[in-house]
Amino acid sequence: MKPIDIDLRLLEIFCCVYEKGSISKSSDCLHLSQSTISFHVHNLEKSIGLRLFYKKGKRYLPTSNAHMLYPYAKKLVELKQSIIEEIRLVTGSYKGNIKIGASSIPGNYLLPGIISRYINKNPNTKIDLIVDDSYIVIKKVEAGEVDMGFVGVKYEDPRLVVKEMWEDNIVFLGGPAVKERISLEELIKLPFLFREETSGTRRFVENFLRSIGVDVSSLNVVLVANKNEVILETLRNIKAVSFASSYVLKRFRPPEVKVLKVDGMNPLVRKFYLIYSKDRPQSPAVRNFLEELNRIWEEVLV
Repeated sequence: MKPIDIDLRLLEIFCCVYEKGSISKSSDCLHLSQSTISFHVHNLEKSIGLRLFYKKGKRYLPTSNAHMLYPYAKKLVELKQSIIEEIRLVTGSYKGNIKIGASSIPGNYLLPGIISRYINKNPNTKIDLIVDDSYIVIKKVEAGEVDMGFVGVKYEDPRLVVKEMWEDNIVFLGGPAVKERISLEELIKLPFLFREETSGTRRFVENFLRSIGVDVSSLNVVLVANKNEVILETLRNIKAVSFASSYVLKRFRPPEVKVLKVDGMNPLVRKFYLIYSKDRPQSPAVRNFLEELNRIWEEVLV
């Protein structure tokens, strides 16, 4: 049998084409011409004796062989990057890069203070922070698009490390004409201002209301917005109710907006979690950030 020799650079190109789904998009990512990428993909197919892509219009669609090869190729590419970073760390030329995904509350209200302190102490580190819905962040962690995620749902997956990080109180809010002390029956009869459907805060509140027997589909939702600030600004001029994280209210709360006391209702406590891959190699920068995280958070609280 003829020995198979695989060039790691070809695997890097293969992974990019596999992920982007087209030669043109891969060209932007790899900084290579489309003809050069096509040439390298053909060389990889020739060296391993397997067809990896077939063309459909402008897209390069992966074959079953490509699906088989990709997870192994991705691990090798990530391992190469980790080796390079370790060498740079030893030689003193290391400049770390950390990619973080976060849902709205951690991304907008908790992580900025942590990141600023970390960068002050580690000026050679560049951090990319992507704020999105919890489940999108989870998918990015699983796909290796970010090194870690901070999310508002406890996601069980044997491939991930899941650590409880922070607690948050969710409170109900009312406009100026709404009574500060209110019964649940009165609350659910009022117009509601909601976050978007994919919002973790909205899902948390909806699940809570269902658990106490409220038909969420019957609520009179008059506004749906993907920004807390939009909801709070609207609430200051309308007889309606909403809900928000205590972290949001520490940053911004119009004086006309009331925190409601709902009869018989205990505080709504929500938790945020850190997630990252169990098996994917971590760069020195990522390892250092994870080690420093809890200590820096204690500094932020002071």
